Amino acid sequence: MFNNINNIIYNSKKIVLSTHEKPDADGLGSAIAFYYYLQSINKQVKIIQPSHFPKECKIIDPENIVETYSNENKQYVESSDLIILFDVGHIKRSKQISEIAINRNIDMISIDHHKNDNTDFFKEFHIDVEAPATGFLVWKYLKSLNLKTPWDIKIANALYAALMTDTGSFRYDNTTPIVHDMASELLSYGVKPYEIYVEFYEKRSLSQLRLFSHVLNNLKFALSNSVCYCILEKSVFDKTNSKVSDTDGFTEFLRTIDKVEISCMITEQEDNVFRVNFRSKGKFTINDIASKFGGGGHKFAAGCKISHSNVLEIEKKLLNLLKEKLG
Repeated sequence: MFNNINNIIYNSKKIVLSTHEKPDADGLGSAIAFYYYLQSINKQVKIIQPSHFPKECKIIDPENIVETYSNENKQYVESSDLIILFDVGHIKRSKQISEIAINRNIDMISIDHHKNDNTDFFKEFHIDVEAPATGFLVWKYLKSLNLKTPWDIKIANALYAALMTDTGSFRYDNTTPIVHDMASELLSYGVKPYEIYVEFYEKRSLSQLRLFSHVLNNLKFALSNSVCYCILEKSVFDKTNSKVSDTDGFTEFLRTIDKVEISCMITEQEDNVFRVNFRSKGKFTINDIASKFGGGGHKFAAGCKISHSNVLEIEKKLLNLLKEKLG
């Protein structure tokens, strides 16, 4: 299954690992785990991200190996002979990293659990949309190597964070028996689940709570309360002294409301640039709706970015699409 990837890595001398912009624990955890494996076989490797990663991911990067793309490491990317992308979905989400690879004809590999229509860009890829997380695919890859030495705790922590976050702390319907097998194995290497959980889910700031209070006071419902959504314009972040990243987890919470089937957050990230996050309880797929706005994702968790558009136009189009879907 992984022979081609093995051969490409074996013949490469200078490797870049990366994931999507505004990375999450799955993409970063996958890259970090792979980094330590490549180091163990004496490969020259760096993790270089197109954007800064969230502070909660610091627990899986204790040695500060994750770099953000800059003029200082641009030359390393340009002179590499292999770039491996994790959890990217659409290649444009890897920004400067894939742009350099395409312009300089650098070999690329994709390991992902998102549907990917850009496979022509890759020399090799391993994509499994049924996998619960990209970290799960990295775990399978490392197991296929039959490594004789025990797994480093840094690899185990990174993969556990990837699995935990992308299964909703083992609550989503992608939590299968083999997911628990993987978690059990990682725990046997010394992972402490609560320590990782706390970093991701139990360190809310007061500014984030103020923002969440605003969300709760400005909820909108549609289609017999089966749809719940909120619009956050830039001014709200100034009023609550919060950041766009503070909205993490809000869409999932709105989905928990009784009778709500689909939840959405429409967030203005920059002037007239909006991020729309979708979540579904499982009765209706929503990645097809995200794709109509140029986005994508999983069947029940998806998103898109919309530029140069009025928020009222976005709201109207979104509600029309949801009405078509829900009937």
